[in-house]
Amino acid sequence: MSAHKERITFALMAPEAREVFLSGSFNDWSPTSDALKQNRSGIWKKEKKLDPGTYEYKFVVDGVWVVDPNCPTTLTNAHGSINSLLEVKSGSTSAARQEAYIEKIKDKMEKWQAEIDKLEGKAARAKDASKATYQKQIESLRDKGQEFEEKLEHLRQSGGKAWEELKDGVEGAWKSLSDAIKSAKSKFK
Repeated sequence: MSAHKERITFALMAPEAREVFLSGSFNDWSPTSDALKQNRSGIWKKEKKLDPGTYEYKFVVDGVWVVDPNCPTTLTNAHGSINSLLEVKSGSTSAARQEAYIEKIKDKMEKWQAEIDKLEGKAARAKDASKATYQKQIESLRDKGQEFEEKLEHLRQSGGKAWEELKDGVEGAWKSLSDAIKSAKSKFK
């Protein structure tokens, strides 16, 4: 009797990439057999059904091999480079992977908050005319941060297909936050 295959979604945020492939022990390390498709948010995705087991893999982004930044487990391969490591368990909903993803996003959020705090310090030292403009930008960034945290909490509480849809929303919100902070930083110079 064969074990039930599990549906695994591989995803990579790479909005500037022209093509992304998935390569690993599950496809004999073929660098072109499993193409990912890009959504409007710049996230590349590929869904695969895998038997329970442990798999090593990487993405091939425009010909460059890269580890999965959302995968918390890696392994040094026989060539001395790093591979992402995925364990597929029978009947799992990838709960451990989902939790690791959420923790990684929380870490990014803490760094983002530190950037906002730096901008707030710069705003405090600004001249009166600029100070009000800077304060409005900071308030807007903090509002976006709050919206992002709410989306992240919805993501944490979801499962199954809803998880994937909400994850797309969180990735899009993160891109929006990142763009907003870059814009604000350039205006504070």
